[in-house]
Amino acid sequence: MSDAFAWRWSGGGRGLRVTSGAEDVCEVTFGIPEGPEAGVSHEVEDEVSYAVGEIGFRLSVRDLVGDWAVELALDNRSDETQAAPPLGMVVRVAPGWTGWSWTAESDGFLVISREEGDRPSLLIRLRQGFLRESSPSPRFSPSGRRAEALEPNMAAFFLANPTGSLRPFARHVTRLEFGPIDRLEQARAAMPGWVPELIARPGDAIRFDTPDQALVPGHGVTVASDDIAGVATAAAGHREIAVHGARGVTRLRPTFEPDPRVLAAEVVAPLLGRRPGGLPTASGAVVAAALSRRVVADPNAALDWLEQEDWLAREDQFAPLVALAVAVETHDEALGIAALDVLARRRFGAGDGLIASWAWVAGLQMGVAPLDVSAILAKATTPAERFEASLVGQGPEAVFAGGVQTLVRRLGADLPGAPMGLGATDAGLAIALLRAVPEHSSLRAEAVAASDKAAALLAADYVDGLQPTYDGLAWLLWSETLS
Repeated sequence: MSDAFAWRWSGGGRGLRVTSGAEDVCEVTFGIPEGPEAGVSHEVEDEVSYAVGEIGFRLSVRDLVGDWAVELALDNRSDETQAAPPLGMVVRVAPGWTGWSWTAESDGFLVISREEGDRPSLLIRLRQGFLRESSPSPRFSPSGRRAEALEPNMAAFFLANPTGSLRPFARHVTRLEFGPIDRLEQARAAMPGWVPELIARPGDAIRFDTPDQALVPGHGVTVASDDIAGVATAAAGHREIAVHGARGVTRLRPTFEPDPRVLAAEVVAPLLGRRPGGLPTASGAVVAAALSRRVVADPNAALDWLEQEDWLAREDQFAPLVALAVAVETHDEALGIAALDVLARRRFGAGDGLIASWAWVAGLQMGVAPLDVSAILAKATTPAERFEASLVGQGPEAVFAGGVQTLVRRLGADLPGAPMGLGATDAGLAIALLRAVPEHSSLRAEAVAASDKAAALLAADYVDGLQPTYDGLAWLLWSETLS
């Protein structure tokens, strides 16, 4: 164990509960094999082992200097090839902490960070074996997830190939090392040094300087070789490249970021063929953002579509913003004033500070009395709301610094990979807030790095059709400079 973190058995020997002082950090529950013949054959303080048919299983924990290691082993005790039983784990992150992961089968890590303060982060690093997300797409959890799916702040991983097998008398071992790191960014050291930046900006390629390894492109990926490096190009979205080397296969999931203008146009086109009254207001917010920035193929058709609905009658968060977009386009001062009045009377909630700032600009465009943004920001009551109010109102950095650092950690700073159970709507709002960090702030660089990375991942989710709702995209487009 370390000075920063400690562990104890949980779930009847099927998991570990990690703590920091008296506070829970996370619980790791191992999905170990079960069957009619399963039975515990041996239990000691730091080990549980038993057999399921011809397959023996062992879970053990070993204390290292400042760290500890968890080892899971499957043994084929027969002289015939056996299908490997399912082997995995579920990680539940405790309130007040946030998780991020990067997995590539033969390499990978999880990092759990305190949302606030400067305490060490917990790094869970693959040292041997297999580690892969159970559902690598989408990167952010969709809204309206199924009841049987994982809860927020939870993630599931395979610790052995789910379609693999064990040769006669063979053993599969996965070894995870737990230990503290001082900063979230230090988790990058757990990645192989040859792994390139895994996010390509619109139109860019990814270069692999791996002359001794073979690159096998997945669907939609093209790899050109110059005998020294492989250069991968692909259509926008999440893609896959398998790198075959001495240690086996490292399965990378690079992201090719879509052009936000192209993404907005592609999303809006099918929406205009549907009745706005049957769609959530976030859909209208996406169309309004695209129209305001002139990235729709037919602006008149988009405006006609928006005018079919009385958005203010919906009385939800995006409704005044959509109505204002219509008012600006049609020069309807009465509608614009009504929308500003609705905003002024709303109870402050997450994201309302950003919407107020965008509405203030719309008021100036219409030439009406501008929205009193400071009065709206003054309604903030919770710590999260006061953070947003200070950020949007460009208050002292000391007031909003803690909130910015929290969002950077939720979005995994500049690390590749995916969050553990962060929803698309929350991710979109976090990106929009980080984009609002003032240029002069000392936090601007890390805010931009985290928001740009997360925006690319979220945009790729949408271009791949993996997000069924548009709240996250609405935050993304309204905070993006598209024109």
